[in-house]
Parts: sequence; C-alpha cells; structure tokens
Amino acid sequence: MIDTKHKKRLFIKIIFSLLSLILLFTLISCDPSEFLADDPKETGSEKESLNVETGEGSSDVLKLIEKRDFRELYPNFTSASRSQYKLEDIISRQEQIDERIGLQTMHLENVRKLDRASDERISVYEMNVVMQTSYGEMTRPLTLTFLYDELDEHWYLEYSPSLIFPGLTNENDLIVQRLNAHRGGIFDRNNIPLAVDGKGQIVGAISGLYDKADNAEVAQLLELTVEQVDAIMSQSWIGDNMFVPIKTQMEFNAAQLKKFPELHLEMRLFDTRLYPHSHSIAHLVGHVGEVTQEDLDNDEEGNYRERDMIGKRGLESLFEEELRAKRGVRVYLSGNEKQILYEVPAEAGQDFHLTIDIELQNKLYSLFKEDEGQAVCLDPYSGDILAILSFPSFDPNEFVQGISSASYQALLNDSRLPLWNKFQPKYAPGSTMKIPSAMAGLNSGVLTPDTTKTIIGKTWQPDASWGSYEIARFTVYDSPQDLTQAIVISDNIYFAQVALEMGRESFQEELLNLGFTEEVPSSYPFPTAQFSNSGDIGDSVMLAASSYGQGEIEVTATQMAAIFSAVAADGNIPAPRLLMSDEISVWKENVVSGSNRDVLRQALREAVEQTHRSNAYRDYATLGGKSGTVEAAWDAELERISLDSWFIGFDLDQPDMVIAIQEQNVHKSQDRPSAARRFGEVFDLLYQGESDSSGE
Repeated sequence: MIDTKHKKRLFIKIIFSLLSLILLFTLISCDPSEFLADDPKETGSEKESLNVETGEGSSDVLKLIEKRDFRELYPNFTSASRSQYKLEDIISRQEQIDERIGLQTMHLENVRKLDRASDERISVYEMNVVMQTSYGEMTRPLTLTFLYDELDEHWYLEYSPSLIFPGLTNENDLIVQRLNAHRGGIFDRNNIPLAVDGKGQIVGAISGLYDKADNAEVAQLLELTVEQVDAIMSQSWIGDNMFVPIKTQMEFNAAQLKKFPELHLEMRLFDTRLYPHSHSIAHLVGHVGEVTQEDLDNDEEGNYRERDMIGKRGLESLFEEELRAKRGVRVYLSGNEKQILYEVPAEAGQDFHLTIDIELQNKLYSLFKEDEGQAVCLDPYSGDILAILSFPSFDPNEFVQGISSASYQALLNDSRLPLWNKFQPKYAPGSTMKIPSAMAGLNSGVLTPDTTKTIIGKTWQPDASWGSYEIARFTVYDSPQDLTQAIVISDNIYFAQVALEMGRESFQEELLNLGFTEEVPSSYPFPTAQFSNSGDIGDSVMLAASSYGQGEIEVTATQMAAIFSAVAADGNIPAPRLLMSDEISVWKENVVSGSNRDVLRQALREAVEQTHRSNAYRDYATLGGKSGTVEAAWDAELERISLDSWFIGFDLDQPDMVIAIQEQNVHKSQDRPSAARRFGEVFDLLYQGESDSSGE
C-alpha cells in the first residue's frame, strides 16, 4: 500500500511530466507566424513579414522573394529542396524568366495563413504576386509552404520553381509570346500613304551558284558600285548554298526581276516600313531605324527590345510615342497553350493625316531635285501647309534596314547637303522682308501708300555718326518714289528711312504683331523668328539693316509665307497647319487693312511685271511676288560671298496658295537658277505641264 508521502511525490512527478510534454508540444507546433515582426491584426497591414532565423541572423523571406535574391534565400530552403535544386540553376532560370517578361518590380500582397494542417510541423501561406513588367502588370496567386526542423528548431521554406513564376515546374517552361501590331501610318490630305508598314523586297545571291565574275553586271543592275558588290560577296560568314543579301528597296522594276534568275539572284519579301514617295517627302516624314544601345538605355519604360524600329528623324521621330505600336503579350506555360496566364492585346499606333498634297509635293520635287534649297506652299486662308520640301534629298527606304557605308558616305560628301533639312532652320529673309516692313510702317502711321521719298545716288547714311558705313541700293532712282515704286525696285534706302522714322521700339512692336519672337502655333517645331541674336535691335545701323532683311533678323520660309498670306487673302496671318486633326485658326488678326492690302498686292504684281519679267512673269496668270538676295557666308572654295536667292508670291487672280522659295548658293554655277525663275516654272507645272509624280 502506498503511503501518503509517496503518493504526493508521484503526483508531483506526473504534473512535471505533463508540463514538459506541453512545453515540448508548444515548441514543436510553433510556425513562422510566431516570428512575425508585426501582427497584421494590430497594424492593419496586408502583408505579413515572415522572419526565419538563419545562422547568419534574421532574414525577411518575403522581402527576399520580392528582391529575387535567391542567394540569400537559399539557406532558408529545406534540405530536400537544396539537394534537389542547385543554387546556380535556380538563379539561371530566374534570370531567364525575369528577362523574358521584362520584370521591373515584384510585390507580395494579401498574405494570409491557411488553417493549420493535421501536421503541426507544416505551415502554409497564400498570397498574390504582383509583377510590374515591360508588358504591364501581372498578378498571380502563390503558395508558400514552411516545414519545421526539430533538430535545429528552425522553419525552412520548401522550394519549387513556382517561386520564380507561379505555376512553373520542372517539366514546363514559361512561354512569352510577343503580340505585335502595325505602326501608325502617315498619310497626305487625300489619304495617300506617305509612311506605312508593308512588304519590302530584298535581293540576294545564292552562294555556290552565284559567280563572282558577274559582280560588275550585278552592280550595274542594282545601281551599286562594283566595290560594294565585291565587299558583300567576300564576307567571311558566307557558306555553301546560303542567301547573301545584297540590296533592299521598296520595289524592284520588271527589268531587274527578269535578270535575277540568270544571275542566280533571288528576290524575297520581308516586313518593313515603306515610304512610297521616297525623296520628295523624306525630310518631312523622316524614317525609322533599328534601336541603338543608347535608345535602349534611355528607354525607362521598357517599350523597346533589340531589333525594334524607332523613329530616327522627321515626323517619324517627332511623333514616335503616338506612332509606336503598343506591343501586347500572351503568357502561358508550355504544354498548356490554351490556359493563358496573362494576356495584353497589342494596340496599333495612331495614324496621322497631314495637310500635305503629295501630288503637289512630287511635282515640286521633280522641279527642284537637282537644286539646293527649300520651298513651302501655304493655303493663305486655312494656313494648310500644302507642300514643304528640302532639296536635294535622299531615299528614306535605304535607312530602314541600314544604309550601306558607301551610300551613306556619298550623301555625306555631297556639297549640296542632301541629308540636311533646309526648311527647319531660320534664315535672313533678304528683301522679302520689305513686305513685313511695309506692313509695319503702314500700321504705325509713319508710312502711307502715297508717302514719297526722293533719294539721290546709290548710297546713303542719315548723318556722320555712321562713320564710313553707308546703305547701298541696287537700282538708282532719283525721282520721287512712293511705296509701290520702292517695292518694285527693291530700294534698301527707302525702307531704311521708314524704319529709322519709326524708331527701334515702334519697329519691334510692329514686328511682334506679325509673330516675331513668338512661338509658331504649329504641330511642327518651327523655330521662332528673331530681331537679333540678343533679342533686341541694338542701334540705328541694325535697325536700318533689319528693314530690308539683313542685320541679325532671321525667320523661317513658312512664317514668311504666312505673313504674305495676309496680303494674298483676308488680312490675317493664319497658323501654319500640318495635321488635319488640328483646328484651322488665325495666328494674327487684321495685320493689314483692305486698302493697304490692295496697294501691296499691286506692288507685288508690278514687281513681277517689271523687275522679274524675264524669269517670274507669265502671261497666262496674274503673278505677284517679292524677291530677296542674301549674302549668307564666305565661300572659301570660290573665294567669294555665298548668295541665297528668295522669292515669295502668289497668283493674284487665284490666291489659294502662297509659295516661298529659297535657292541656296546660287552663285556656285551658272546652271543654278534664281528663286524668281523657279517661281515661274512652278506655275508652268501647275497650270500647263506634267511632271514626275513618283517623288524620286
């Protein structure tokens, strides 16, 4: 029989054993939630911060997953996971997947613990993975399983490839299918394509069949040099029975296609950007080209990949964001194409319709293509830019797939600068400035249509304060002359005297009313017209020179055409409009009265009838306009001043188009025509003749 003392000792032992068992069970059953830095119930946070103790201290598992730091995570994997998956294999696959989807950031949200399983050594959490990628935001569910190790009293994460991307296993792979759409097109006012996606043509030789002895014939056929063909066919990578690309272009002609088979050449089609009117529209529309490393480095939003096309110049570059197609993506796991994990449809780029009339543009280019300069045609009522071209030009199709070094050097070595967009900069307008100066004088009240001045001799200065500097005029007219006569003979002295009578402040104020120093209200980035480099006409000499388009006054041909539009039409300066989607608007209202407009129109008519009868006059049309000559720069080659020739005018009977022409470096050759001559020839084309309509 057990005595009372013994019973008491036995009871204490039992109680102690039970307490030990309870304590041991508690230790075994603890899970990662016991290590939470913050209780979401207390903080209101959607994310639990799972802290797993490692030999190197405390590591936040969730943060490590978000950071994609598998090197730090790896010690927290179960031993079974570490034996099955090597760290470097995990990292390699992770990097491949991340690059494939263009992963930028990852966040784990809405972390929640599932009810405890029957095995207290297992703890399971569910959450959402939110990935910001170059294709947009992807959200997928993720499950994390932790196992408790009784030996080191530590919770370990059970690894699977789903940590890299939810749903990923050893047996499948993540497929990222890129969905493409076409780049926005650029069209003229009549919906004729100027830049569109389409099929280009590439011709190449079939190695093993092709005979290098035919290089000279092939060069002639494809309008290449023999040296170019020799270099192409001598490339080290060429093996037997290979297609060796030689030249790409929009379309080969029938004669070329007929010769290809006998020379063992083959023509293939490929997707590309097409510019059907090539040279005539090149400087305005521009072209695309393959992205460079610099483009990719500057692409913070991840819009581009290697070999993508991007606008390189012209409108293709200016409106790149709108024209660029928004790529789509379809993400699925291999072997299960029908189960799409994520999809964003591709979006086509925005189309642009220009005010350009490509038929008119091509006609003008056929006339100007061998010259050096620019031309602008403006509707004086709407401000529509009907044509705008720089000449000579280049074929933008050559640049899409990469122009050959020889062809590019030929363009660079051309002294006429075919790659330079000549309608983009501002220039000294020469004597075409006398029309804005006349408008300024009339509006200020200093000048009237009947104001006469008697000027004796070829040169003049107001007083001795000018020292040896004098203003010269081309035509000596000693009789009293009014405004019309001053315009007809283009008298520098007459307009200098008007400007000096107005004074610097008044002259500048009137030019401000014509849009000088003001941003041009146009979708195209024309530069701002200036009084001077400093923004202020400095002295009387500069004031006088500014009145006839010299000094430091500079303006674009487009703005000059807009100012002349006020004389041609209704007294308003229209806002130059390039996009049909832009509203028609008036830039400056009532800059010249009806009566003064009639005087100026008549003066422009008489200038053509008298001064330019040999070049601009046409008996079938009532043409009027004003010329200008500018000493542009010193020509070291010819050891003389470089001259630019201007002419701006319109048909007084049909004032539906103002034409501004600038012929640059007209002194270099007797064959280089004046702008006045080209003005007359433009109307020959428009009213009588036919021209090349291809734009080449």
